Amino acid sequence: MPRLTVDLEFEQIRTIVRGLDGALDLVGFARLHGGTSEVYRIDLAGPKNPLVLKIYADEPAWIVAKEVLVAGWIGDRAGLPIPRWLCLDESRSLIPFRFALMTCLPGATVRSLIGTDGIDTAYRQMGELLRRLHAIPMTAYGYITGDGIRQPRPTNDDDIRAAFDQAFRQFREQGGDETLTRQLEAMAQARFPLLQHNARPVFCHDDLQQGNVLAKRDQNGRLQLSGLIDFGNARAADPLFDLAKTLFCCVHEDPRSREPLLTGYGEIDHPDPEAALWLYSLFHRVSMWCWLTRHGLASDGGAGLLRDLHAMSR
Repeated sequence: MPRLTVDLEFEQIRTIVRGLDGALDLVGFARLHGGTSEVYRIDLAGPKNPLVLKIYADEPAWIVAKEVLVAGWIGDRAGLPIPRWLCLDESRSLIPFRFALMTCLPGATVRSLIGTDGIDTAYRQMGELLRRLHAIPMTAYGYITGDGIRQPRPTNDDDIRAAFDQAFRQFREQGGDETLTRQLEAMAQARFPLLQHNARPVFCHDDLQQGNVLAKRDQNGRLQLSGLIDFGNARAADPLFDLAKTLFCCVHEDPRSREPLLTGYGEIDHPDPEAALWLYSLFHRVSMWCWLTRHGLASDGGAGLLRDLHAMSR
């Protein structure tokens, strides 16, 4: 969805903070950049750690519950900090939006560190992080909402075929070229037997890219991951579905990220990993083009995605 536009005032945020703890004293706040949600860092007086205020749009209605649910599933299994939800408010009585107060994680986004010394180390650690997340088992395949897996499916083949059907239907409805669509459909169908090599569903972040991972430098100046955020896209799927999404997003922002990400992720248990990654990358490109077009953002990368899809069809 397009980014929310919210004008918050000092007194509004002070009231929100004191609703959590009447002893807290607001010093200031600043918007944190990146993503489609409005997120603010809240600085408090004294030795108190800062907080994060995240504002949610009205739709989807279950997104707040989903993030809390997913954070509980992850717990400490990511091997680095994730936010803790301290307060949820869906009343719209303090501000005209739903919001959450969360703990503030240390560090800066990996996106802000692209091109700096040691960025390859951060990418390798991101691959390792993704592998740890994929050790979290799930009970079925499917997209996660606030109540769990929506329309759970028993096999990866069932789940991804249904996902491709929906993606290509949306591609047509939103103006995608029919000849290109038929070519891509045929290429996907020819590779669908690859889906059967996945034995079990795992937790997939489905948006593990430079903007959702934090890092900071240690006392020796080496980059170390310091946090993982934003669980709104999470689903239960084949781990290669998630790896393909990470590679798609990260390589788009920094072509040098592919090798260290794969090195960190380690051995891939599939007889033809490159073909499987190609298939999932096709899905992610079609889905991303549909998302951008649906929200009037086709100029923000849509043309490049179409060029990619034409290249993949050859």
